Amino acid sequence: MNAVERNDKNRINMNRTNIQTNGKKRSNVYTRTFSAPLIGVTLLISLFLMVYIAIHKKEVKPIPVENSLNYLYYMNKTMRNQEMFDKISRSDKVVSCYYAIPNSQTSDQLIPSNIHPHLCTHINVAFALIRNKNIYLDSEQYKTLSEVVLLKKINPKLKVLLSIGGAKNDNGFSDMVIDHASRKTFIKSIKGTLRNYTLDGIDLDWEFPMVHDSNVDKRERQHFSQLLREIRKEFIREKRNYLLTVAVAAPETIVDIAYDVDQINMYVDYVNIMTYDFHSFTKYTPFTGLNSPLYRKSTEITYMATLNINYTVQMYLNKGLDRSRIVVGIPTYGHSFTLVNANNARVGSPASGFGALGEFVNYPDICKFIQKFKNQVTIVEDTDARVPYLYKNLEWVSFDSPQSVTEKAKYIKEHNLRGAMLYSLNADDFAGVCDSKPNGNLRFPLAESVKNVLKSEHN
Repeated sequence: MNAVERNDKNRINMNRTNIQTNGKKRSNVYTRTFSAPLIGVTLLISLFLMVYIAIHKKEVKPIPVENSLNYLYYMNKTMRNQEMFDKISRSDKVVSCYYAIPNSQTSDQLIPSNIHPHLCTHINVAFALIRNKNIYLDSEQYKTLSEVVLLKKINPKLKVLLSIGGAKNDNGFSDMVIDHASRKTFIKSIKGTLRNYTLDGIDLDWEFPMVHDSNVDKRERQHFSQLLREIRKEFIREKRNYLLTVAVAAPETIVDIAYDVDQINMYVDYVNIMTYDFHSFTKYTPFTGLNSPLYRKSTEITYMATLNINYTVQMYLNKGLDRSRIVVGIPTYGHSFTLVNANNARVGSPASGFGALGEFVNYPDICKFIQKFKNQVTIVEDTDARVPYLYKNLEWVSFDSPQSVTEKAKYIKEHNLRGAMLYSLNADDFAGVCDSKPNGNLRFPLAESVKNVLKSEHN
């Protein structure tokens, strides 16, 4: 590493396709989670991927950034100082919330005006697409984006970002990153969008470099790193304090193929790690499992023992991602399964398909199910994984509760990580149907639970 590269690195170190929604289906643009087949394939071919990595992964040299007086501006205007990050105050913790643009603004959909302006520190409006190397949003999406930005009038500290990509919306990335001219066109589109809609930054959700159905360029991982560098460099050149964030995979077998973690660490403000969808029914994985366990179960070994938040966080740390960049993903939805045998309802029990509630189950729908079958539902708190699951006859659901997301928020504080990412506000209980207290109407109970922990003075 030459002197310029060392200086650059030191400087930077300083400073869910259709898903059920209240009985209706969401459009593709709502989806940001791993598809079920991908989960199953990832599980079964993990060994193959490890061999692939050994053969194909090459060391990519750090991409130097030229010395410039702009660096002084950049260091003064951003929280890149490692000492400051080590002493992150409660006001600096990130509560990053994805808001998926609804199909239509009807009473059963979450509309921007019903989002509490002080609930999240950052709102990622999802999802824009990439067409012809430019950011693409239709007129309704632009309208919704503008309405979210209006929340900043009530909370000037709120940051609004545009999220680009999402599951099965990644087709434009490969063509866009392929060369400098294509990336330059995209970056110009970014700047225009940020300026025209007074946004605070962009979030790139490519699922995933080097791991998709298209013809894969063997340098795609490197091209993604170059894109991040060039975006950051352009923000610096224009003296803009825009945020640049990315959403990344949790399974190590994908991470090793898709990302140069050290490069991501250098050029982004923080990383939203998608620590959910660890288990879902597929023909390759016909058994029950927990959507987003905090820790591994004592009975899990080898690859299965890696499918949890704690392992993922430690893995990213070992690969060079700084604590100040790590934002842990917390789902506001669950996964349902149909048991083969109602008398065998443990984690890992045989399943024949998705449950009656659907593949993805929003938190309020889980509450309604419990309320409807109150005396017939068994809820189990998994003491190893620190998350609950429930079952009734053949219906089996893994989900998160206010208690489990509180545990995850405490984990974030205890490990001095940057914050939490919730996917999504739309799947949280935004109408208050889960509050069983007399005259209770607590809205967004999962997001509120996370915020209360991360913003409190005590652990």
